[in-house]
Amino acid sequence: LVGWLSKRLGKPLQAPRLADKGYDLVGGRLLSDARGPAAQLMYQDAAGRRITLYIRPASDAPDTSFRFAQDGNVQAFYWRDNGLAWAVTGDLDRVTLSAIAEEVYGALNS
Repeated sequence: LVGWLSKRLGKPLQAPRLADKGYDLVGGRLLSDARGPAAQLMYQDAAGRRITLYIRPASDAPDTSFRFAQDGNVQAFYWRDNGLAWAVTGDLDRVTLSAIAEEVYGALNS
């Protein structure tokens, strides 16, 4: 799955392991946005709660630190790093989602 998505996005991707945070990878898909192809990886915990990791190639803009957004119950942390734009989203409290976003960032940069 990750190899197939990497090929479609033209960038090497990773599927961070989030088992330490209680989430396992359950699937993914190729999406499209206004800028072209994007990837979505879906994770689920033992209670059935899901989070998603959305990834798309980023413009040549500089890397950014974490930013936060909320729409109703869904919250997101997003950033740009190494030519890709990343977003972790879920119906979780801000502190929990922030810890997961930091785990993703750390896994991608280790």
